[in-house]
Amino acid sequence: MQALRYTNYLLAFGLELFLLFSVSFWGYSVGKTTTTKWIYALVLFGVLAALWGIYAAPKSTMRIPFPWLNLFKIAMFSLGTLAFLGLGKTRFAVIYSILSIISVAISYFDETSS
Repeated sequence: MQALRYTNYLLAFGLELFLLFSVSFWGYSVGKTTTTKWIYALVLFGVLAALWGIYAAPKSTMRIPFPWLNLFKIAMFSLGTLAFLGLGKTRFAVIYSILSIISVAISYFDETSS
């Protein structure tokens, strides 16, 4: 079970990075001028990174407790899926969704089996 837990940590970290990338890239794509493109991308990146850091980071003092943490992760990962769909990257959205569901499911079973 320990190997699965650490593999899931790696998967979850990758999903977090792709979340930040996809939403930032989507923000960049909806901007009309170069300035607004960068503002949207940076603001979305900052807001999502702050939310994740405050509420979902393992060492956060304000970390959301177990059952709600998985709902928070599902909501955040859904934003990544929607961003990929908004960019017209349907395959990425499907793969990202499947990996997100797997990661949250492993996290759930790991938490409930402890």
